[in-house]
Amino acid sequence: MRKLFILLASVVTLGVNAQNQLLIRDNTPIDYSKIDVATVQSALDEMKRSVDQKIEAIIKVSSNQTVENTLMAYDRVQYEISDMSARIGLVSSVFSDDKTRDVAFEVANELQVYSNGIYLNDNLYAAFKKFNGSEAGKKLNINQRKFLNDVMISFEKNGMKLNSEDRKELTALNTKMIEFANKFDQNMGEHQDSVILKEVELKGLSAEDLGRWKQEDNTYLIRINLPNIVKILENAENTEIRKLIYERYNNRAYPANISVLDSLLYYRDQYAKKLGFKSYAAYAVVDKMAATPETVWAFENDLIKRLSPVVTKEVAEMKAFRDTYDKTNAGKELNAWDWAFYSKKMLNSKYALNTDEVTEYFEMNNTLQGMFSVYEKILGIRVVETKNVPLWNPKVKSYDMFKDGVKTGTFYLDLYPRPNKYNHFACFPISQYIKQDNKETLPVAALVCNFPEGSESQPSLLKHSDVITLFHEFGHLVHWELCHQTISSQNAFTTKGDFVEAPSQFLENWCWEYDALQLFAKHYKTGKALPQDLFNKMKSAQLFNSASQSIRQVYLGVTDFAYEDNYSEVKSKGVAAIAKEKFALSQLPFPEGTHFICSFTHLSGYGANYYGYLWSKVYAQDMFSVFKEKGVMNTQLGIKYRKDVLEKGSSENEKDLVEKFLGRKSNSDAFLKTLGIK
Repeated sequence: MRKLFILLASVVTLGVNAQNQLLIRDNTPIDYSKIDVATVQSALDEMKRSVDQKIEAIIKVSSNQTVENTLMAYDRVQYEISDMSARIGLVSSVFSDDKTRDVAFEVANELQVYSNGIYLNDNLYAAFKKFNGSEAGKKLNINQRKFLNDVMISFEKNGMKLNSEDRKELTALNTKMIEFANKFDQNMGEHQDSVILKEVELKGLSAEDLGRWKQEDNTYLIRINLPNIVKILENAENTEIRKLIYERYNNRAYPANISVLDSLLYYRDQYAKKLGFKSYAAYAVVDKMAATPETVWAFENDLIKRLSPVVTKEVAEMKAFRDTYDKTNAGKELNAWDWAFYSKKMLNSKYALNTDEVTEYFEMNNTLQGMFSVYEKILGIRVVETKNVPLWNPKVKSYDMFKDGVKTGTFYLDLYPRPNKYNHFACFPISQYIKQDNKETLPVAALVCNFPEGSESQPSLLKHSDVITLFHEFGHLVHWELCHQTISSQNAFTTKGDFVEAPSQFLENWCWEYDALQLFAKHYKTGKALPQDLFNKMKSAQLFNSASQSIRQVYLGVTDFAYEDNYSEVKSKGVAAIAKEKFALSQLPFPEGTHFICSFTHLSGYGANYYGYLWSKVYAQDMFSVFKEKGVMNTQLGIKYRKDVLEKGSSENEKDLVEKFLGRKSNSDAFLKTLGIK
């Protein structure tokens, strides 16, 4: 997932206070130790003054409009806003200081309201309408024309066709939407929970895990975070302990986010209807590849039809295995908190695949260096770690990326959990590429993740699924770093929302290729490479329970879309009831008393767009099929992909980018194969 922000500021000082670390845009690393409450608030104030001046300048030149003083001037407006949004977003997600983080959330609200208000500026809209019909507007190149069209759509999609009174109401609705979306995220980010257990209750856990959790009184403190829940659900022999941890994890930010989510959905629905759309879903997808809710529902329902029979078979097989493995529970329901435990046992039994053994070959540092090597080989880039760079936490690492021998960007890795930190996995943009007056500001980004951290007795070891996640998120980061478009607004993350995941999903495939894994998958004790026979077992099990994994994605997609496409149903049933209803797709009993939706942060940032994960995977797998045909480590083909897709950002139609790379029309054959559908 790439973290969604308004995206897109100027190379020099932009007429603002250059001492404010959040306003530095000359490739000088930000000194995060100098960011506090005053820094955050003053940065917003200075940015607003600068943007207001630029907008006034655009309006005033309406009698002598050019590409530079109108279209490119507006690109710089969007750049300032997006640059600030990204940096505030990072502060609100990774800073430990409560006051600074809280103010960053408040400023994020204010910034979004301010940004959306630009699209309700009558004089600015009139200036663009005039430019659109001018001689200069008629002579635009393809990229400029696309940008102008996108700007006009944004104005109209955000209410410029409404009368002044309706626009005031729209602004009020938008303010509420922003307030509740950010509150949803804040509740999640600040939620903390833990469980104290006895050693007898943790039978099945390794000595290393117990050592991390042990307290002086010989009890064990388990913090409710993703690495810990995975350990418990896969290994704890006591089903009641698995249930306890599952319930606590799936009740994060409950009950607070129930009412927050309901309010967010209400105001989104009102906002969309004020603009003439039948639902927020219709509003959200009008400028996506899918274009209409009907197309999305058809896509999801077709997957449900194809996947459900296979899910039925997988659940039956899992129940049969459970009944044999654990005769005391034979014939009982198979519950969600038992799925990971029996999956791990069944993998060992059916495929002789010990996932703990696999984990021993993916020590974090080796995996990082190996991932860099794979990306370097495929895309013709180079990654170099940097030292003595200011960081927001001592455990963060910094790197520079090079392309064709020239620095193309900087990035940070914030890999492990800590209190009050964003608790999932995402690529956070920090600075965006722009070229102005022959000076370049290079892109900067961070991976903010929550992988299992090492201990004194054992380094950080990754499950193979963790390695896939790492490759995915780094795929977003590479996309961001390599895209140096003339129009800064046409960056990597402004590709259509149901395509933006494709480049990162595409790069997940190398986690299943031995030619790639043998470069870095080495046993953390012996240094020996991942054996071919162990990899063969992994490969043979690649589609193990794949339909159930895929139906999970469908469940998330249809839940998100049901919320946004029919608020009257939300109002009558309630958000929790709809999530429970859709859970039936898994063909497992709903875990009563849980409220996963309270921690489903995609609902706040990805509203009506979660379907895009599977939609974009159609294109990702189709592109990878070319590598399967011509060689997965084919550098020449990789550089062609880099140039045809990654470097283009949103400067061209996404479907055209894919088909140019493929040299043919795209199809779903490779995608369906990855789902186990013949």
